[in-house]
Amino acid sequence: RPFLPWLVLIIAVLVFIAAPMPGRGPGLFARRDPWRTFKYDARRTVLGRAGNWCEGSLLIAWVRCRSAAEEADHVYPWSRGGATVVTNGQALCRRHNRSKRNMTPPWWYVLTLERRRRRYFPSGLDVHVRAGMRREDRALRGQRVK
Repeated sequence: RPFLPWLVLIIAVLVFIAAPMPGRGPGLFARRDPWRTFKYDARRTVLGRAGNWCEGSLLIAWVRCRSAAEEADHVYPWSRGGATVVTNGQALCRRHNRSKRNMTPPWWYVLTLERRRRRYFPSGLDVHVRAGMRREDRALRGQRVK
């Protein structure tokens, strides 16, 4: 029996499952954001829009963690080019933040996070994850409000 077609199929499925979401992550030639951590109002906004509860997932990404959020973290890691902006932030408990490390999230993680956010974000807030820095984000950097 030929083994190679099955091997190619298995590798293709694994790549599909682990692939990041196109268009949401940092660009290929994006400069690294000089701000490493969420500070000031950005940190308060990331934690506040989640109700100060962890946005990590339980039960294969469908159920939200029930721990209090202690840390503001990047969905797309800073070490992999993700900007330190509110649209790339998530509130996590210490356990979820440590287990995530610098993992680039696969497409299904981003979609399930956005799906969960629709239930608890205040109405009118954008639930989408975007790792790039927009013009408005650059303008806010100059205003360093505490």
